[in-house]
Amino acid sequence: MPRRKLKKLLEVRTFENVFDAKAENAEEELRRYLNNADRVTLELGCGQADYSINLALLRPDKYFIGIDRKAARIWNASKNAEASGVKNAAFLISYIERLDEIFKTMKAEEIWITFPDPYPRRGSMKKRLTHPRFLEVYKKITAPGAKINLKTDDETLYEYTLSVIEEEQLKLIKAVDDLYAEENLSDEEKIRTKYEKMHLANGKKIKLVRFRLD
Repeated sequence: MPRRKLKKLLEVRTFENVFDAKAENAEEELRRYLNNADRVTLELGCGQADYSINLALLRPDKYFIGIDRKAARIWNASKNAEASGVKNAAFLISYIERLDEIFKTMKAEEIWITFPDPYPRRGSMKKRLTHPRFLEVYKKITAPGAKINLKTDDETLYEYTLSVIEEEQLKLIKAVDDLYAEENLSDEEKIRTKYEKMHLANGKKIKLVRFRLD
């Protein structure tokens, strides 16, 4: 393992804004750090947490949690939040499918899924973060009326998500296959992640799906 990555893995769990799903009291520690908040916004597969950090800057009265299974990515997220002066965001090392084991009293009022792996092969469909098995997890951790947002450059994942929404009889709020061709975007929609900027530079169109589970 490269020395720099090993250093991150050793350091990351010592940061005050980083929490581990394996800890017995992970939710209690998260709540304590986030001023006992019971309503939060989650960014799933957050990577370096561009969305969590920028949302936190836009809404200093709200609380945000970036979640990723890779501790080295959470190290980057934590450092980026610190550099931005963000105090209303925390980061959780966890598998997405385990979130219902962690969030018992805290509820998500919104979820952002930003440029996840699209898993294009049919044999990997169950790994897509908008697959019904993940939606069942989200239903357990969200507040009534919570919104789920998917941002992607992948046409297959975009169309797949729309088909799941229809098949599961969920409430579609918004679906656009070329986000930046739209007018009057919200400040939240305008946030651009590192990968989003790369996709745009390569001429790809950014797609957005927003829906509710109830």
